[in-house]
Amino acid sequence: MNRAAVAAVPKQAALELNAIFENATVGILFTHNRRLMQANRLCAEMFGYTLDEFVGQPALILYADQEGYSVLGREAGPVLSRGESFRAETQLKRKDGSRLWCRVSAKAVDPEQPRDGTLWIIEDIAEGRRIIDALEDRTRELSAIFDTASIGIALLRNRVFIRCNRRFEELFDQAAGSLIGQSTRRLFGSDEEFERTGQRAYAEIGAGAVHHREQFHRRRDGKASWLRISGSALDPAQPHEGSVWLAEDITATREAEERAQQAFDEQQMIFDNAAVGILFSRDRVVQSCNRKLAEIFGYRPEDLAGRSTRVFYLSEGDYQRHGAEIVPIVTAGETYIGETRVRHRDGHAFWVRATGRRVASQTGSVDMTWIFEDVTERHQAEEALLRAREELEQRVVERTAELASANTQLQGEVFERMQAEQRIWHVAHHDSLTGLPNRTLLHDRLQQAVAQAQRGRHRVAVLFLDLDRFKSVNDTLGHAIGDELLKHVADRLRSAVRAVDTVSRLGGDEFVIVLHEMSSPDDVVQVAEKILGALAPPVIIEGHSLRATPSIGISMFPDDGDEVITLMKSADTAMYQAKAAGRNNFQFFARKMNEQATHFFTLENRLRKAIESGDLVLHYQPLIDWPRRALCGMEALARWNDPEQGLIEPAEFIPIAEETGLIVPIGEWVLDAALRQNHAWQREGRPMLPISVNLSARQFRQKDLVDNLRRILADTGQPARLLELEITETTLMQDIDETRSRLQEISAMGVQLVIDDFGTGYSSLSYLKRFPVHKLKIDQSFVRDLTFDADDAAIVTAIIGLAKSLELETLAEGVETREQLDVLLGLGCERFQGFLFSRPLLPERADEIFRPRLDLAVSRA
Repeated sequence: MNRAAVAAVPKQAALELNAIFENATVGILFTHNRRLMQANRLCAEMFGYTLDEFVGQPALILYADQEGYSVLGREAGPVLSRGESFRAETQLKRKDGSRLWCRVSAKAVDPEQPRDGTLWIIEDIAEGRRIIDALEDRTRELSAIFDTASIGIALLRNRVFIRCNRRFEELFDQAAGSLIGQSTRRLFGSDEEFERTGQRAYAEIGAGAVHHREQFHRRRDGKASWLRISGSALDPAQPHEGSVWLAEDITATREAEERAQQAFDEQQMIFDNAAVGILFSRDRVVQSCNRKLAEIFGYRPEDLAGRSTRVFYLSEGDYQRHGAEIVPIVTAGETYIGETRVRHRDGHAFWVRATGRRVASQTGSVDMTWIFEDVTERHQAEEALLRAREELEQRVVERTAELASANTQLQGEVFERMQAEQRIWHVAHHDSLTGLPNRTLLHDRLQQAVAQAQRGRHRVAVLFLDLDRFKSVNDTLGHAIGDELLKHVADRLRSAVRAVDTVSRLGGDEFVIVLHEMSSPDDVVQVAEKILGALAPPVIIEGHSLRATPSIGISMFPDDGDEVITLMKSADTAMYQAKAAGRNNFQFFARKMNEQATHFFTLENRLRKAIESGDLVLHYQPLIDWPRRALCGMEALARWNDPEQGLIEPAEFIPIAEETGLIVPIGEWVLDAALRQNHAWQREGRPMLPISVNLSARQFRQKDLVDNLRRILADTGQPARLLELEITETTLMQDIDETRSRLQEISAMGVQLVIDDFGTGYSSLSYLKRFPVHKLKIDQSFVRDLTFDADDAAIVTAIIGLAKSLELETLAEGVETREQLDVLLGLGCERFQGFLFSRPLLPERADEIFRPRLDLAVSRA
């Protein structure tokens, strides 16, 4: 080969390499000593430079800052120095300062001499990164929706759970995560139901349709619920790939439908069996009628449906004249009352008395309800009277008085019928006891108030009232007195609001007030305070002084809802918040109340289960006689040992037990368990000491309380003198005569009586000295700040002095420091209870209970 041919080979290769370099679809860059030594045009344009501007620049121009440049250098340096290729995805900077995502590949030009320069391949991946980021965002959004959806969602494949949200598990009463990988068989009561439902559901899904059903489900706690289930294939063309299922709790809807059907059936029964003819027409066409009306006109009800009311008239002229007479009256919203001659099916004419009223319609049609009575006999009597007057005109003077009497009687009958109609309407829309609007009329007026508020752009307030502890009045004094109290409450509520406002009774001790045209919540506050003031004075009924304090929940349109049902529910929820806040107050609705209501309901169900499964336990706290340095008794304190949350303090579950009435079975269990434990200790040789047990207000008011005490003492083998019952001051001051009688019965048994939390209520000393109590417990709220609060010290001094003058023992509870003990001893108190001596302990720690801490250095000891 000659020299020219040899020279042509590298030149050709150089041309080919240059063509590749310039036409490459990625950026190609050569760097040396941290400078951009050479690049293809695409690389320069990628960063917003011309090639001439780009080449020769320091490599730092491609980075947002020095730190980013250094980080990439530290990552790439060791790799390139080993002669290996470096790859990464990173953000670089354009000439205009904007950022772009790039995939970079780098390798030393000479792996043996990495300092001689680096070749970089740079690819713009901004679009790919945007797509990935969008997909990740969408995935997070869908996951959030899945996890927080208010309905249950599950993904199945071959009837096995692949994924489901927590709501789905809750609806089927399943533990979190317990369904994944499990067959859907566990959600059915039997194999037969599982197979039957699956065949129908998957036949529909396989055909590309959506399967719907309503399924009955019984939870582990025995509560029944109804669920609406729907399912469809992920891909109708490939149903075996899996299916998605939705579950929704429709128990409330089903119950509402059943109640509505029952109400409809009752109304239909009244309609069908009414003693008068009833007709509903639209544009003078019969829509429906009862049997009595069909009987009056000689038809069957099914014969009349869909026919023109023309069939009732003797002629077309009568039909048109009667219509012209009726329209102006009912169009003005008034009731038409008239008597007219009509046609029987067999053709004979007779007289009816017709009462008609227009019913509101959404379609613009004229809807009417009619009541018909056959008054033919009366008309015949009137006609006979007229004929008689013509025949006996000469005897007009003698018969005038008789005819006038007959006429008066007839007018009286007409008037009585009119009054009867008005009474029927009133009975249907008012509470029979108080005369207040009932639920039906309330909903109608609230709907009107909301409509007016929408037009006038003002507010409407709904006040839901529940009388505090009203049930105890019925239980102890009887329903007759309870009914009288409700009447007094109704009168006071009416006097506390304007005439334009609506006061209604839903039933029991529940009242609802609708306040029209409220400007702000402050206006509602004034009314609520006025109501509290109106109900504050006691009511004297048959010698009983009764109070009917309310818990009031308030919702406002449009703030808390724009529909009647929503406003009622919000006010109801707020009312329970008012009860939780201590009763005899009002609370406005807040969104968090729903969460609190749900928490209350959940905790109530768990507490019921705890009572049944024996999760309640007793702790015992020693009572100390300091001068003798000895134990003088112990108090039994209930605790809830929850399998999920551990030990739950009384402050969390006792208020719920009080509210729901569960405090009664809990209280009986505490009495029985505490006395049995004391008996067991005595058999072990422990000292015979009294056990103190708290008695709730509900338990104290139980009619069989004394009988239960006798039974429990007999069953446990304990003498009555070893039982101390602690009763709050507030409980004792309700119905003084009954309280005194019950305390005397209990005391006669030998049971010791203690007033708990003394000083926190509003007792009368004249009553206190008549009660057969033997001990006062000074409330810990006074003991806590005793050492630095002069007022608390004065109250404790007064209580101790009062007890001594009445020859009663005193015991201070909540003693936690030696300083408190020192001050109490100085004031004359000698018996104590508190953490200073011992915390409440389980019975298994009997040695600590019977040997509390008594080695305390107290200056007055």
